[in-house]
Amino acid sequence: MIKTNLIYILKKIVKFKFKKLICLNFIFCGFSITNIFAVSSNSEIDQQNFKSRFSLEEPNFSNSSTGSQWIGLYFGIGFRKVRLNVLENIILDDSDGEANGIGVNLGYLWDEQGLEFERQTIILNHENTLSYENEESRLLELIQNNFWYIRYKKISRFFYFQYGTGFQFTKIRLAGTQNKKLYKDEIAIGIETGISYYITSNILLLYRFSLGQQIPLISKEPQKKFLNQSQIQTLYLNYYFDL
Repeated sequence: MIKTNLIYILKKIVKFKFKKLICLNFIFCGFSITNIFAVSSNSEIDQQNFKSRFSLEEPNFSNSSTGSQWIGLYFGIGFRKVRLNVLENIILDDSDGEANGIGVNLGYLWDEQGLEFERQTIILNHENTLSYENEESRLLELIQNNFWYIRYKKISRFFYFQYGTGFQFTKIRLAGTQNKKLYKDEIAIGIETGISYYITSNILLLYRFSLGQQIPLISKEPQKKFLNQSQIQTLYLNYYFDL
């Protein structure tokens, strides 16, 4: 009888320990699965945190390093306010930016400096009759080809201050006269300054003030000057791209 009771007790103990072992195995598996999902979730969060984001690209020529990636071109059109001093100190002033034609420019940039060709075509209507070499008219036509050397200084990520100097080659005449080929060729020294603002990495707004002054030493006929001085304020819309 005692032997039978001992066998029964041992069976109960073995059965209890077996159930307990199974429970522990289930708990351990549950913790393992939870840890796997936690690690996977953290990995996804880390990947999202390090996911690349798009931002506005800064023009390459403004970087502090040197290299061919600085090289770029820009071109565009501009609208102007014009003030001319012609003949015997006669002032022609016109703020209509598009009625008297537009300006175009083409520039080459490298290492915070640049070369630019600018062409200004201007037709002004003066309230009084102008007279030059037996021709009279109220209309004045001016074609100006400017060659600039420009330096750029960074103000902020999108703003740049610029200044430069160059030569202005001018063709000027009284328009609407019988002698339509009566152009006078003149050369002047020019200075310019302005501010550039990058709307995007490729779209550029440029405000420029340029002053051209007739120099007698480089004029062929200084005693018969037509254009004494030109002051032109231009707002350019340019497209810029890297080479």
